[in-house]
Amino acid sequence: MREEYFINIAIDKAIKTYIATKNQPNNVNYNSFLVVVIRILVLIYGEADILNPYYLNNDIAFLNNLAKYGLSKSDVVIFKDELFNFYQFALENNKKNIKERNPYFRSVLKILVDMFIMKRKSIGIKYDEEETFLDLAYTSHTTDYYRISDNYCMNDDPRFIEKYYYSKINELDVTKDLSKTINMNLNLDALKQIGVNLSNITNMSEQELITAKEEAYSYFEIDSTKPNRDELLQNSVDYLNMYGRRKVTSGNGFVDILLLMSVIVTFFSVFAIIIFSL
Repeated sequence: MREEYFINIAIDKAIKTYIATKNQPNNVNYNSFLVVVIRILVLIYGEADILNPYYLNNDIAFLNNLAKYGLSKSDVVIFKDELFNFYQFALENNKKNIKERNPYFRSVLKILVDMFIMKRKSIGIKYDEEETFLDLAYTSHTTDYYRISDNYCMNDDPRFIEKYYYSKINELDVTKDLSKTINMNLNLDALKQIGVNLSNITNMSEQELITAKEEAYSYFEIDSTKPNRDELLQNSVDYLNMYGRRKVTSGNGFVDILLLMSVIVTFFSVFAIIIFSL
């Protein structure tokens, strides 16, 4: 008996929604997690390798294409199953008064990172291709409001995927560059606003990094003597990413909590719309 869905309901609905909204970049559904997964797959493998098997109803070709750059067959199976689990969890979660973080959000993204890294090692990638991937993959490069909200509501460490990405680039060993950012608690997105990127950090001394960190606090008008300075800095960076302008923080933690709560409420409202419209 022929299956009702292509691969499974999550992939089937994600592809259908991608096709329906791909010319509408600001569409809420186009920026939903399931569709972003398809957008990342298209970036990695090309639209033909993702959509042609769907049009031909050839699930074997689709799964084989995902292994093109070296992903194991077992990981391909895990990927499709975890995406299905994400969808099922989201449906059940939406019925609850108190929402839980979707545990499959991170696991799906990790496999997508693995796919991208395998392509990078196999045939190489261009700089703008990497930037597009990092924008889509819920890292500090992400600019879309809905994806930023998703990352904070479904991920207990919003920087996890970025850390995982750079560690995978360096053969499962965190680079010196990223180690510096962790050891000194540097905010890469904040440093980027004052002209310091990951490549610059390689050649900077500890004192130069301390100075750069102070400049980042100053840029966002944050008192660097406050014990919650790094939390305030991250809130200001998030505000900049969401609204395209700097937030001058008052240092009032209650205000920042209200901002976060508004993001969470917005996320669940939008997510409910997405789930029931797919």
